[in-house]
Amino acid sequence: MKKILLLSLCWLLALPLLAHQPDNASGTFELDWHTSQVDRVIATGVFQTMGLRVDNDPSRAGVKEEGDQNILFGIALGFGIDDTFVFDVDQQIKVTVELDVSNLSEFYYAYDRNGGVNAVHKIDIEEGKEGYQTFEFILDRARFANRGYGKTDFAISSGLDMSSKLLFIRAIKFEKIGSSKPLNKTGKLQLNLIEKKSKERVAAQIGLYDASGRMPLPTESAIELQFFETMVRSVEIREELDQINWPNDNHYSMYVDGLYQANIPAGKYTLVVMKGPEYPILSKEIEIKADQDNNINITMDHVIDMPSKGWYSGDVHNHFSRRNSSVNANQMAHARAADLHMHWLYALGNSVTTHFDQYAWGKDGQYKEKDYYIASGQEDPRTDFLGHVLAMGQDEFVRYPNDYFHYDKVSKEVHKQGGVFGVAHMDFAQFQQNIALAMLAPEDEVDFVEIFQYHSLNLNDWYAFLNLGFKLAAAAGSDWPYMSLPGSVRTYVKVDGEFTPDAWNKGLAEGKSFASNGPMIDFTVNGNDIGATVQVKKGETIQIKAKGYIVPSWDLLKYASIIVNGDVVKEVKLEKGQEEIEIDLELPMNESAWIAIKVHGEKAHDIVFQSEFTKRIQAHTSPIYVEVDGQPTWSKEKAPEIIDRLIERMEVVKEMKYQRNDNEAWESPDRTAEMLEAFRPYLRTWIDQTSEFYEKRKKEIVTP
Repeated sequence: MKKILLLSLCWLLALPLLAHQPDNASGTFELDWHTSQVDRVIATGVFQTMGLRVDNDPSRAGVKEEGDQNILFGIALGFGIDDTFVFDVDQQIKVTVELDVSNLSEFYYAYDRNGGVNAVHKIDIEEGKEGYQTFEFILDRARFANRGYGKTDFAISSGLDMSSKLLFIRAIKFEKIGSSKPLNKTGKLQLNLIEKKSKERVAAQIGLYDASGRMPLPTESAIELQFFETMVRSVEIREELDQINWPNDNHYSMYVDGLYQANIPAGKYTLVVMKGPEYPILSKEIEIKADQDNNINITMDHVIDMPSKGWYSGDVHNHFSRRNSSVNANQMAHARAADLHMHWLYALGNSVTTHFDQYAWGKDGQYKEKDYYIASGQEDPRTDFLGHVLAMGQDEFVRYPNDYFHYDKVSKEVHKQGGVFGVAHMDFAQFQQNIALAMLAPEDEVDFVEIFQYHSLNLNDWYAFLNLGFKLAAAAGSDWPYMSLPGSVRTYVKVDGEFTPDAWNKGLAEGKSFASNGPMIDFTVNGNDIGATVQVKKGETIQIKAKGYIVPSWDLLKYASIIVNGDVVKEVKLEKGQEEIEIDLELPMNESAWIAIKVHGEKAHDIVFQSEFTKRIQAHTSPIYVEVDGQPTWSKEKAPEIIDRLIERMEVVKEMKYQRNDNEAWESPDRTAEMLEAFRPYLRTWIDQTSEFYEKRKKEIVTP
């Protein structure tokens, strides 16, 4: 998850005390502040709702007395509007808010809107204004159907992304303008999603939009999705994290398990159906007639059948709680809807506590339906000091709260129990994941790295460590609910023999993987598949063959590249996108190297909260390693400089002080700081030993 920006002492001194200490993963709690229209106010640390995203410290929110008035304060606040005042409408609503602008140059608001998710607006504050000021604005096509996080309808924040300024609100009022648009008489919809080959019902993600873009609220026949501590049926496809190919301007959706029934207003609708990149994305016009049964049958064609080739999709990073086995069927329905054959459900920890707990681990924590599995994993330890790490397939939650910075203890125990271990969030500077990788890779403790998130390939650190001679598999993780919906990006793994979680992990650890959000890749060197190590003699010419292919409703492919030691040695750029793209090369080998393939399509979007990244439809393979005369696959040209930079960075980390900017820091700041200082002597020794390893490796690399 992204880091939470935390507290400024000057503001802390201005308030009598911290208002609350949240006790859940999102940091959500309810504030005792109400009006005749507002029946609920929440603060939350991971504020992702109605198109608004604000990471902040919710423990700074609260209510204080000023004379005879209660002042509401916080960085990002959600408001639930009394349903007896307004509920599930389509009309304008006027908002009047009185807030202190002394610390502000702007603020933002968002609301539950008909026709789309993204309803974020910015209000600029005139320079020189101070004290309480009144602002009025109109919400167009307001819906207020409790679809915001925590059943809210309206939200207000001091900023976007990572914010730390407090808002102080003295009053807020909502007024209805005119009347809600009338709805047609209803008809009964029965939607059947049928797999073409098996003739069986299949789960999928759907959207259903009338001519105005409004989606009827999901009925109980839609699958509930766990979003932090809440269960939702109306699911936001978030613009900055998820949306890249949803073929409708309305990004509200729902999950259904093959059958969906609802009484909805009569009229014409656009039906969107999505079920992972092996199936076409369907967009179809349907009509619901009033006072009738309307049976709609949709055929889902498994166009690219990767399991038939031995390749199984998975997601190595999502967070869902499983307190007991009763939730397995629900979690499995989501895996099937996204066509995730291997869906890892992660517990999450910090130095004080855990969240998203699993009721069982190892084989006891596995649940299977047909050729789909869910199973337990963990994201823990997690610090901004050494990075976030992932583990899956082990027999228990491996956690040492009293030795929290001993990542090496965790990795060794995970491997001892038969699990695999990886590093999350590659190229996220705030997590310093390259430090965890630098410390653990020399001990052969890292099996995979998470290079693909929010539709962006993050390759710099991975390439660097491949160029140091380490063999590290590529993986993709969506990181729901902090980032994207499950399966937005996915890891394909080649499984030899029977598909099981252990077999999938084995294939991943052996590097038989590619990361994708749409394209598939076939790739061989001298006939050897992804993950192989190929032995050749100096001067021998190798045959590189690769093909990217995609279901065209997802995108069309325009670009393919052959990458050797991080450099593009050949690329194909098509004038016009195609369903398939091929790239071949005969390459004389004078030195050992790693070789990988990348393909991407036409669609590309900038990412809102990580402006240096671009999200697009793309895929990247793990390497095939070519050893010339048995020599390691490090880069003689690049490795020395990489090592110098790593050693320099580790020296800085040796004495780096803890800053209160860690995950769920409202739960753990003092303990984390204390444990870091206790760990520091070990850290210094560990870094010295690791630096010696890299100095020795550099000598090996540069020696003729």
